Amino acid sequence: MISRRQLHALGLARAAIDNLVRSGRLEPTTCRGVYRAAATPVTTHTAPWFAVLRTNSPLSFASAAAWWGMPVLSDGLVHITRWDRRRLTWPPGVRVHRVALAPSAVVEHMGMDVTTRVETILDCMGYLPIGPARTLADRALQQRWLAVEDAARRLETQPGRWGNRQIRRLLTQIGDGAAAESERRLHRILRQAGITGWVPNLAVTAINGQRFEIDVAFPAAMLAIEVDGYAYHSDDARFQGDRTRQNALIASGWRVLRFTWADLERRPRVVIRQIQTLLAA
Repeated sequence: MISRRQLHALGLARAAIDNLVRSGRLEPTTCRGVYRAAATPVTTHTAPWFAVLRTNSPLSFASAAAWWGMPVLSDGLVHITRWDRRRLTWPPGVRVHRVALAPSAVVEHMGMDVTTRVETILDCMGYLPIGPARTLADRALQQRWLAVEDAARRLETQPGRWGNRQIRRLLTQIGDGAAAESERRLHRILRQAGITGWVPNLAVTAINGQRFEIDVAFPAAMLAIEVDGYAYHSDDARFQGDRTRQNALIASGWRVLRFTWADLERRPRVVIRQIQTLLAA
């Protein structure tokens, strides 16, 4: 997909563009001034490009999340945010968001005008249902795509913005030192059992010189607790990385307990009993 405006920017005169259309090398679309290169396949990128070029607006919300490669399920719509209060006409299947958008909130990514990664995550945190929004927030913190301060800044600088109520709710959950809901659940289980002496996300240097973060650590007892979240096995690289980390911790003298989401959800007493047994030993 390409627009007449882009072709002019590349140095093509009107006559040259018209000649490309007449020769069939550019195929007109339902939007005047937007063309499709002849014989190119329709892909998942076709609809976003068409929407952005037709409206001259940046990709945003769930569509921008997909463009950034974030784990957000598509709702079948192309999401864009208009720059100002001008009236827009848009094709079916496009969702136009009418929210304040600063120029600094938009960048070019893979050739597309798209909201920044931080802006996109915050938009989705306020827009998605609470479950998927929490999952995205957890992943964003784990990957360092987002900092808690970014969410706090959105609430402070744009107090009346739609979606802030849910972001504020999530902020009370993601701002507790845990990197995921599974870790927050473990924190609650430990507090309810009256177990102390633990530190969340403790940075340690293993015997091989590598630095790691332990989900929950008991430094005095050299006991590390690792948690596999409910979406854990969807990421092969993370699965392998955690095994490498666990071996390095054991080689450095740490004892390691690993629990799953099912352990925390269905067998919290077993979790506490195992931790207490190793602490007593």
